Amino acid sequence: MLIVRLAILFGLSAVLGFGGIINSDAVNPSLFSLTTFASGLSFPAGVQPLADGSVLVQTSPNYGYNPGQLLSFTSTGGGGSAVYTAGALGLMTGSAKVGNYYAVGNDSSEIGPGGDHSITLLKPGAPGSPAALIATLHLNYPTPWEHPSVGLTARPTPGVPGSWDLIVNVGAQGDNTATPANSQVTLTGTGFSSIPSASLAGDSLYLIRINETGAQPAVTAVQQVATGIRNVFGMTFDNSGNLWFTDNGIDVLPPGSTQPVPPDGEPPQADELDFLAGNQLGIGPPPNYGFPNCYIQYAYGGVPGVPVGSGCIQPILAFQPVVDSSGTHELEGATQIALAPSTFPVGFNNGVFVGFTGGENPNDEAGMAYYDFGTGQYTQFIQSSNPLVGNIIGLDATNNALFFTDAGTGNVYELTAASPEPGTGLTAALGLMAAVWRMKRRSH
Repeated sequence: MLIVRLAILFGLSAVLGFGGIINSDAVNPSLFSLTTFASGLSFPAGVQPLADGSVLVQTSPNYGYNPGQLLSFTSTGGGGSAVYTAGALGLMTGSAKVGNYYAVGNDSSEIGPGGDHSITLLKPGAPGSPAALIATLHLNYPTPWEHPSVGLTARPTPGVPGSWDLIVNVGAQGDNTATPANSQVTLTGTGFSSIPSASLAGDSLYLIRINETGAQPAVTAVQQVATGIRNVFGMTFDNSGNLWFTDNGIDVLPPGSTQPVPPDGEPPQADELDFLAGNQLGIGPPPNYGFPNCYIQYAYGGVPGVPVGSGCIQPILAFQPVVDSSGTHELEGATQIALAPSTFPVGFNNGVFVGFTGGENPNDEAGMAYYDFGTGQYTQFIQSSNPLVGNIIGLDATNNALFFTDAGTGNVYELTAASPEPGTGLTAALGLMAAVWRMKRRSH
């Protein structure tokens, strides 16, 4: 499933109110407050809230045929100021905080062969002021290559102060076949005090360790930490240091497959939510997540959602269609992922939100899912086939807000818990006290 496709939407802002974006069949919209943080942007595909209260948004004018820009916003609804312009054409993709810096990805696959695939380390200045370009990682792909690097996340290196582990994907060269071992991606860099020579295998996640204790950052290690992945965009670490990531399923059955041919042009594999324990990351042989022959079937048209193949780590969750009174709703093309804010209502504050870009026109597969760590279930928080939704791509969160971008409409949204009505907290507290007093009375 391709993850960067632009749905064309017309006149949607007058169709529904904000309550129509949240899926009222599965979520009580009154529990949340949804505001348009920014609008009218050119393909906003990444969002990064900063500690100073400002928000960085990645944009790609002319769908990447003009250099991408990083815009800084200091208030809801205000105009953004450009603090960085990419040095090459392509779509800005993921972003991640890496210690003192922010890593920003660039993918020129849509432009043509031989383009730029890079991850740039930037150091933001004061809100609205230019960001300083510190260093750049260059991933040099053979051509053609269908799934280059787009996913990014980072964690502090355990036990090594001043060092950070940047996790990136090197996706599959093709759709439904393993990348040949002799087809390697070379990693080079500029602006680092040192960087080892490295060749990266496809179908993999890599750890790139960056030490920031010197005047310039240094790459001290490059390590393969997972295999058997196809097209990972969304990645995040939870509060316990575990890695969660999504993988986009194959579009066509692998050669020699005995699986039933999916009906209506549907994919044979469901998109995945995968898990890698933090204390196992980089320890021993990299775990294999199954691409291209081990996965969960896409449950559509009578095809059962059962495991295919063996010998791999099957996903924590396969994003299967949801059937309700309004029909069948499919989420396809998993994009970025964010931890749920701790201040969100119970039922939505212990898990992850996942974006989906879809890809059809009209786009009936885009939306946003919520996966609950406690129940192991997922909810279509923004249901597919919603006419207000284009392509949900960028997600990030603070302790009290979830920011997400819609590249199809050019909007960035901010989702928070709804504020209680004045006096609600006091009334509830007095009610609880009265209930306790009545229980004491009855116990005597």
